[in-house]
Amino acid sequence: YAEWAKGNFRAGGELFAPDARYETAAPGQKTPAFGPEGIEDRMREFLAQWSEFRIVAEAFEEFGDAVLVTERQHGIGKGSGVETEQTFYAVWVFRDGSVISARWDASRERVIQAAGLSD
Repeated sequence: YAEWAKGNFRAGGELFAPDARYETAAPGQKTPAFGPEGIEDRMREFLAQWSEFRIVAEAFEEFGDAVLVTERQHGIGKGSGVETEQTFYAVWVFRDGSVISARWDASRERVIQAAGLSD
């Protein structure tokens, strides 16, 4: 997240397991995506919409092998120049030190439920 806060979204890609799954409720996103290459392609598609985009982690909560991250996302639309900032929630599920699932949503409750976690 330290690199993502600077807009460097190449950081962390090596953490995804070969069978990793990526899902998001972000508008315009096609999901799910699978594996490091599929996830990288999906992120590249998403980031192409922004002239500037970064994610700052505000809080981390552990749920066994999963971590819920409260994020502040900031972006400037590439075509519109409109600046946006919102809170999003990500659930990262780990197995043997690798990410096997990454899921984002604007609703904390929805992302927890979709990931099969209990609050």
